[in-house]
Amino acid sequence: MDAQHQHYFEIVSEVIKMTGQEKIVLNDLLVKIDDLNNYSIYHFTTEENLFKHYAYPDAEEHIAAHNTYEEKMDTFIADANREGADTKKIVLEIAEFAGSWLVNHIMVIDQKYIKFMHEKGIK
Repeated sequence: MDAQHQHYFEIVSEVIKMTGQEKIVLNDLLVKIDDLNNYSIYHFTTEENLFKHYAYPDAEEHIAAHNTYEEKMDTFIADANREGADTKKIVLEIAEFAGSWLVNHIMVIDQKYIKFMHEKGIK
């Protein structure tokens, strides 16, 4: 799981680097949104399968957070695909959202299930 979190961090770092660009090319932005979205789906599926297999008691709450993330990514996709989209504004919003997700979800919320899995003997 740590390797997956590290990969997500790398994608977020690429998005943050984009915020320093004067002009954000729409296609580049869509690629990064797609990277974040696809990787999160892969990661969430991995986590949710573990929750089910080990009967994680807070699974419902955790999955709800995943669903909220996916809805937000759908919003970013829709915003980016709008005619005349402000790509700079969108990349800044994505960087803020994804950075916040790293801190609040991965570093706090995920630690609860990691502790649970360790108690079950899963490393």
